[in-house]
Formats: sequence, C-alpha cells, structure tokens
Amino acid sequence: MLEFDQAPISLGLYPLVRDHHRRIILTGMGASHFAALPSWRRLVAAGKAARWIDTESLLENPQLVTSDSLLVATSRSGSGRHVGALADGLVRTMRPAAMIAITDDLASPLAAVADCEVLLRSGASGSPKGFLNALIVHDYVASMILNEDSDEVSSTARIVATTTLPAELREVAASVASQQDSRLAYVGCGEHAAAALYAALLTNEATEIAAEGHIAGQHRRDLVRRANAQLTAVLFGSHSGPDAALHALAGDLMAAGSNVVVVGGADVPGSIHISSHTCHVGAEVARNVVIVEHFVSALAT
Repeated sequence: MLEFDQAPISLGLYPLVRDHHRRIILTGMGASHFAALPSWRRLVAAGKAARWIDTESLLENPQLVTSDSLLVATSRSGSGRHVGALADGLVRTMRPAAMIAITDDLASPLAAVADCEVLLRSGASGSPKGFLNALIVHDYVASMILNEDSDEVSSTARIVATTTLPAELREVAASVASQQDSRLAYVGCGEHAAAALYAALLTNEATEIAAEGHIAGQHRRDLVRRANAQLTAVLFGSHSGPDAALHALAGDLMAAGSNVVVVGGADVPGSIHISSHTCHVGAEVARNVVIVEHFVSALAT
C-alpha cells in the first residue's frame, strides 16, 4: 500500500471514469473480486447503477456488458482461465464503453485489452499487500467516478503500518489450532464483508482448518443450524452504526455453544470483543484485513 501511495496513476483514467456511463460493472475472481465490494457499496449508495459480479458469472451472462457500461476488471496476474476468457470476450463479443484493468502485470492479457490500466504495485504474487492495494485502488477509482476527494491513502497506510494482532485474537488462534475438528466462520457487515470473505479464502489456503466467509444477513439460518462447540465465529462490526443482524447472529451462535469474537463495532455480551478506534470506513476495512492476515498466520504456526 505504501508503494501504491507513491505510484503514478495513468493519465487516461480520469476521462474514462468521468464519462457518464449508465452501468458500472466490477468484476474479478477470489480475493480480486472481494476487494471491489466496499467500492461497489459506495457507488450504489451514491445512486450509481453498479454491479458486483465475479468473472465466471459475468462470462455466463455477457449481456450484462452493454455498450454504455464501464467495466472494471481486477486480477493481480492479469491472466488465468476466467480472466483469459474475459479478455478474449472483450476482443470478440463484449463491447463496453470503456474497460479498466487493475493488475500487477502490464504485459498481461487483461491489460492488453484494457482502455486504461492501474498498476497495483503489490510485488510478488504471494505478497499480502496485494489485497490491501486492490482495496485502495478500488476506493481511488470510486472517488474519481463520484468526483470526490481521495486523500485517505496516506492515513490508511499509517493505520495499516501500526496494526498488530490483538492478544485476545492470538489466544483464539492458539485455541482453534489446538482443537480437534475446529471450524471457523467469518462474517462481516457492510463493507467489512470484504475482510470476512478474504479471511475465509486465506484460512483455507494457508491452513487445514475449514473456514467459510459470509456477508451479514446472508445464509444466517444455515450457519446457525450447523453451529456447535467446534465453531469459532469472527464477526466484523462497524462503527458507522449498530448492526442488528450481526448482533442477533452472535447471540444465536453463542446459544449453540460456539465461540464468538466481535472485531470492531459494539460489544456483544458473552463474546470476545476486540475494540478499535473509529476512522473512515476504508481504513477500518484495511485494518481488519491486516488483523486477518496476522490471525491466519498465527493459525498456521
């Protein structure tokens, strides 16, 4: 993120995003897809007709890409099966008004078909900076689309640089790692769902502990039905206001015998609460992402 803070932005980006597109489509796969979620919510809240859809689903529904659409595609490698198919489709059949590629590789197939590229500058493919940089790039692009100031990169970078794993979460990680048949569920409300979805992906990649990620309010009944003492749920709250769905879920999970951790937002009686300072939502999400990465690292050691 610090390197992106100093990176030049393509001069062709501004006229592309400031054109009045009828529809904005944000697409990617895996972590690249999750990173666009906060900006999608921001665009929708501002009244924009924005769609957040993974690339596989977009390929199955190419009619969504209309001639007056702005397509923003994210892929660190800029290649891979689905991204390659998207690049091929943009050459053959898909005709958006403009396409922006967010990637680490300017020589990739995705960048080759883009009208403009934004370089992530996240380094090696395994670097954890990739997700953080994708978050901040999407926030920057959304600010340009909405013609709003985007002066929060530096403050977010400072918060990220000073974020460590809370002692309570280190203890939780040790307990989960030592428990037989332990499971993890990450749930986030609003923009914080990006951290929850990323956490599940990272946990499944780095450990042998089964993990799932959810957006608060979705799949609640199924999650509660399968809850037991082997489940530890990490819930990401928000300082922007109370989330009744998240609090109700916490209560139901604890009633089923599960261990519940609430990161940020308001405390839930009976849970392990990790408090955090209030700041702008982008920095809160970025801080949670860093906590997630430290937490998963502790699980794996």
